[in-house]
Amino acid sequence: MLGIVLLLAWAPLPFGSVTPFWKAVLASGSLLLLAVTALTHPQRFAWPPAGLPPLGLAAALFVIVCLWVFLQAMPFMPSAWHHPAWALSAEATGTHGTSSISINPGGTLADMISLLGIGAIFLLALTEARDVVKARILVGSAAAIALAYAVYGLIIFLSGNSSVAWVSKTAYLQSLTSSFINRNTYAVYAGLGMVSALALLLSTLAPVFSPSGRSAERWKKIISYLTGSGGLWLLAVLFGLSAMLMTGSRAGTAASLLGAGVMAGLYLAARRTRTGNLVAFMLAALVAGAAFLALSGDMLVDRLTETGRAWEARNTIYELTLIAIGDHLWLGSGYGSFEDIFRMYAGLSETYGPTFKAAHSVYLETVLELGMPAALALFGAVACCLWLAIRGMLTRRRDRIYPALAIGATLIVALQGAVDFAIQTPAITMLYTVLLAVGVAQSVSSTSATARRVSRSGDH
Repeated sequence: MLGIVLLLAWAPLPFGSVTPFWKAVLASGSLLLLAVTALTHPQRFAWPPAGLPPLGLAAALFVIVCLWVFLQAMPFMPSAWHHPAWALSAEATGTHGTSSISINPGGTLADMISLLGIGAIFLLALTEARDVVKARILVGSAAAIALAYAVYGLIIFLSGNSSVAWVSKTAYLQSLTSSFINRNTYAVYAGLGMVSALALLLSTLAPVFSPSGRSAERWKKIISYLTGSGGLWLLAVLFGLSAMLMTGSRAGTAASLLGAGVMAGLYLAARRTRTGNLVAFMLAALVAGAAFLALSGDMLVDRLTETGRAWEARNTIYELTLIAIGDHLWLGSGYGSFEDIFRMYAGLSETYGPTFKAAHSVYLETVLELGMPAALALFGAVACCLWLAIRGMLTRRRDRIYPALAIGATLIVALQGAVDFAIQTPAITMLYTVLLAVGVAQSVSSTSATARRVSRSGDH
């Protein structure tokens, strides 16, 4: 588990591990950690985990996607499937080199390694988080690490906002970005850290909102907790919220607040919280959010008035991407090839040149790169995990905060991904993957799962 925590702590530092070098380092570290753990503790990897049969479907879909990405970069696939740009290049230069389905096979293979690294982290976190104590440690570590990066970001922002990590800052000079380059990606990272801390707060304070107990005693307990060990999680929520608002990211902030609200509402409702207490909690959250917006959200308020021009730009990118999807519907252009393929279509627009690196929609970009069948398989793998979290939220009596956290985190990256690409940043991908794995692992009781495993072994 220490290896997962160290990777979580390292990933945001080198610009969110977004550059090819640091992206490869993070993926290699994840795969190495999985290999070492599998060799030293092979008993942890019984498959499928007891009580989680739908996870087998998710794993199968994920493996199919990884295999397809590999095949996209291979020259031995049917030549009729190869991207037509290779034939045009050969005709223009008079040379015939290797070709493939992918327009950028090197980039496709590099991103395949990153995809395998994501799978490795999910599997590692899943096996560790079957123990509820380790699940809490993982979530607590994620929240504490996010708090550290929020504090660092606030210090840099308030001292002139002139650097990011170890280099001079050249973009988003009016926005807090911590160690990230892009304000929108950091807003999502801060949001995921905030909901992690909020989950730990709620799991401890939930008895305060229960139907039983005297009001005076409940408030005495809550004050005692918040001035003690719970103070760290309260600080993580407050600092994370403040840093997120100072990014000025509209989609990141809206998605994070909605994800946090859904997580809290689902968890408290599942505990059959008194209606009055639930309403009081929601009103307190709204008041706190409004106060922080007034104190920290000047940049966000200013950007909310600039939506027209920004959406016009996005719509143009979406239109060109949809045209490209129509030309690559079944086979895709190659995983990780958006920047390369967009150059071929950017000339159709009088507004934009061929320099865009992302489609500003994870869904459109994934369909373009993988093709519709493989994209649906990848979305389906995540959907299977989300279904397990939802089922755990509805059926578990204890520790349901972890499935609720997975639901809230998924809502954050899913909503923001509709209009941007934060989830493609490796540090955010890793953090979300760990939170999802924890929610899946805790979607069934480890006690009942062990009993089922023993029962099955006794049948043989």
